[in-house]
Amino acid sequence: ASVGLVVTNVVQADMGQWSCSATNSYGTVTVHFQMNIQAASNAPAFTSQPASQTVGVGARVTLRCQAGGVPSPAIMWEKDSVDIDLTAAGLQWIPSTGTLTILSASLSDAGSYSCTATNAHGSVSAAATVAVEALAVITPALRNQTVVAGNALTLTCRSTPSLGVRTRWLLNGMVVGMASALTIASTALADGGQYWCEATNSAGTARASLFVTVQALPTFTTPPSDVIILAGSSVNVPCRVSGVPPPTVSWVLGSTTVQNTPHVSIGGDNTLAIVNADTTISGAYTCVATNAAGTARSSAKVVIIGRVTFTTFPQDITAVAGKGATMACAATSDNGVISRTWYYPNDTRIDPTADSRVAVSDGTLSFTSVD
Repeated sequence: ASVGLVVTNVVQADMGQWSCSATNSYGTVTVHFQMNIQAASNAPAFTSQPASQTVGVGARVTLRCQAGGVPSPAIMWEKDSVDIDLTAAGLQWIPSTGTLTILSASLSDAGSYSCTATNAHGSVSAAATVAVEALAVITPALRNQTVVAGNALTLTCRSTPSLGVRTRWLLNGMVVGMASALTIASTALADGGQYWCEATNSAGTARASLFVTVQALPTFTTPPSDVIILAGSSVNVPCRVSGVPPPTVSWVLGSTTVQNTPHVSIGGDNTLAIVNADTTISGAYTCVATNAAGTARSSAKVVIIGRVTFTTFPQDITAVAGKGATMACAATSDNGVISRTWYYPNDTRIDPTADSRVAVSDGTLSFTSVD
C-alpha cells in the first residue's frame, strides 16, 4: 500500500529529520528523511547605514553598513566612486557586522563613502560624507601688549582654518572671552597677566599666549606742600608717588633740575631736604614723577624769610567797649618777605575768618567793635 504525507503552509519549525514507518505481522520498517526549508527570495534591505561625520586628523572613523536579503547580499564599498580595497593597510573590515573602520584618519581620507548591498534580486546603496580636519593653526603669532590703565585694549586671535573653530580667551585659568576678539573697554591693573587663546575643532585644541602689561600713570600719594621758614632753619618737603612701573622722581626749581648742595638735597625717599636755609633758595619747587606711562608734576612754594626788623611796634591803647580799635605792626626783612601773625592775649592766634569783628590788612589789626 502507498500512503502520502502532505504538509500545508510550511514554517521554519518544520525543518528537520522526518520518519516514515511501515508495520505488519512480520515487523516494522522505518525510513528517515531530511526536510530543509528555504526562505522566500527577496532583494537586499539595509538594517544599518553609514552616517556622515567630521573628525580630526588621527581619529578613528567607523562606517557601518548591514543589509538583509535572500540570498544574503554581498557588501561593496566605494570612496568617491572608486572601489575600496578592504584589505588595504589602515582599514579594518568586519563582514559580520558590516563595519568599515579607518584606523587613523588623514586629510586624504576625506570624501564621499558609499556601500552597496547586492544579491540575485537587486541592490541598494547608501552614502555618507567623511570630513577630516587638521588641528587649527593660530596665525599670525600673538604679540605681547602694553596699555595704560583706563585705556581700551583689544586682543585678536585668528586661526587657520577659520570655519568650524571655536575660540576662547583665558586669564589665570579663567575664561574671559568666547570669541576671536577680546575687548576691554577700560583696563585696570588687574587686567595684566598672561592670556591664552584656545582654538578648538574636531582635531583638537591649539593654544597660544601673550602677556599684557598694564601701566599706571604716576600719582602723588603725598604731594609737596608750601613751606615758610626763617633763614638758617631746616625743613623737609616730602614727595611720595605711586605708579606702574615705579616712577623716577626729580625736583626742579624754575626750569633747573635741583642738584645736591650744602643747603638743598634729595633723599632716598624723594624728600627735598633744606638745611640751614638761605634766602637765595626761595622759589617754586616742582616734584616731577616719570614712568613709561607718562609724567606727573606737583609744585610747592618754599619761602625763606630773612632777618626781620620791626619798624613799628604795637602800642598800648585804651578802647571803648562797643567801639572800634586799631593796632599797627610793621617790619622789614633781608629779602623783603614778611609774614605777620596776630594773637589774642591768651596766645590764641587771631583768625579774621573766624571772628567777623576783626580785619588784618598790611600788618594793621582792626576791630570794628571791642568787648
